[in-house]
Amino acid sequence: MKSNLSKVLVLLPLLVLLFGCHSTKIIGTYKAPDLTKTYDDIFVVGLVGKQLTDKSVAADLVDMLQKRKVNAQAIKGTITPDMELTDEKKKEIADELKSKGFDSVLTFALVSVDDKETYTPASYSTVTYGGYGGGYGGGYYPTGAHYGSYWGYYGYHSPQVYQEGYYTSSTVYTLEAALYDLETEGLVWSARSETLDPSSVNSFSIEYAETVAYQLLKDGIVLTKKQNEKK
Repeated sequence: MKSNLSKVLVLLPLLVLLFGCHSTKIIGTYKAPDLTKTYDDIFVVGLVGKQLTDKSVAADLVDMLQKRKVNAQAIKGTITPDMELTDEKKKEIADELKSKGFDSVLTFALVSVDDKETYTPASYSTVTYGGYGGGYGGGYYPTGAHYGSYWGYYGYHSPQVYQEGYYTSSTVYTLEAALYDLETEGLVWSARSETLDPSSVNSFSIEYAETVAYQLLKDGIVLTKKQNEKK
């Protein structure tokens, strides 16, 4: 029994590493109810402020979309936060993007950065017992000093099965991605995501880009080059 538990404790960090490293998740999506078209030439631009790097996230989004055979580009200087977007300037940018073959604009913005405290209540773990070599009367006999009394038995096993409640603090980054039709300028799709305690800007950027690219394809918003050839 103790050896089985030891194996679980040894494997636990590895399981956390394998299944707990993906910290970005989609918490909500929107798709225009009257949407009948798909998009295959996407211009990417973002507004995430000082906490993250616009260029890094945009570049990773382009990379993740292109790896999935979706036409996407981010052209430096086309739209910047300090640009005065008059009606004339908007038309000029839109006409330039259309002339380069784009049919949509994918934007992303940092919505909020929040400190979050979570309480995990006390819990009991179930310990799986191994075979007893035939069970009671089949070769099994309890040995060890802890079997001498209830108190010894309880004191020996309770740390293995009982865990006190505790608080954990984390930082949650909430971002929103939105896809606009370049011709109508209307919103056709959006997705809000949360990222919990990113280990670095670089790892966050890659993970966020991968999540958004996957969701766009899953929701049937964009076409891959192969799908576009079949149209």
